[in-house]
Amino acid sequence: MHIHIENDANGPDALQLPVELLRQRLETHPQLRSHFTLTENSDATHSATFLANADILWAGRKLALDQFAAPRLSWVQVMSAGVEQWLPHLPQGVTLTNASGVHGDKGAEFILMAALMFNFGIPGFLQDQAQRLWRPSFGGCARGKTVLLLGVGGIGSAAARLLTAQGYRVVGVTRSGECSAPVERCISIDAIDEVLPQVDVLVSTLPLTAQTRRLLDRRRLDLLPKRAGIVIVGRADVFDYNAMREKLNAGELAGAVLDVYPQEPLPTDDPLWHTPGVVMTPHCSLDDHAAYLEGCLEVFIDNLVRFRSGRALRNQVDVARGY
Repeated sequence: MHIHIENDANGPDALQLPVELLRQRLETHPQLRSHFTLTENSDATHSATFLANADILWAGRKLALDQFAAPRLSWVQVMSAGVEQWLPHLPQGVTLTNASGVHGDKGAEFILMAALMFNFGIPGFLQDQAQRLWRPSFGGCARGKTVLLLGVGGIGSAAARLLTAQGYRVVGVTRSGECSAPVERCISIDAIDEVLPQVDVLVSTLPLTAQTRRLLDRRRLDLLPKRAGIVIVGRADVFDYNAMREKLNAGELAGAVLDVYPQEPLPTDDPLWHTPGVVMTPHCSLDDHAAYLEGCLEVFIDNLVRFRSGRALRNQVDVARGY
């Protein structure tokens, strides 16, 4: 059986999977030794040749697979958690697994940091600093404040643990209204309107699907109290960014910590750069390049063992749901 690695020549060196590293891992694993042949490619012009003979694909970059003849391909392991750009081009019968959970530890710390920033009024203080304004504000501790956590997958579950330990009251939101994350309660997406007016911090780790696109539209943003802060580390198009920006300009939200944007890089003339209360990071809050490749490789090796034994794969994407 043949595994092909597609690396991204334009990506960081730390995210390239060398074929020798994978070969070493396979040869030292008793259940995988001598069962696979390997190739690697980082030149997009040569992908078709390699994919023609691949049974399994490690994808370090996005590929429109329906543009290639890959008659043997049965499974694709991608290095991202989001898969919305893969699904429209996924050939029928090909299994897709993602890197869900690899971002968990760093993502959870970022979310906790952002929540505490709102608790201590940091977005407002940063705005005052830029204008040389001295406006003390004396608040309390985070304990007892409400975080509405949109999505409790790998990142959301890890964030729920840290937030709960800090004393926040965490309400999780899932498609079904059920989850195993350490939250006070879990509700379905359809029930969020009743909770939004109680929220101190709204956090989104959601993937982009037909159900989540513009989930937080102007009507729902209007349900949030003025004290609420927004943290977005999932997909940007879950929110109406224009409506959010207008509410921030009007002083109707406490602020927003944003790591993702409708267009990236964010254009230099985008008004979001100058929106009061916004703290921006350039889509880097979740990734730890020192550990990310190793985390993805751990998922892949585990899945190769499962694949050989005919067991269900870890992080298998439900094509109908989109995640």
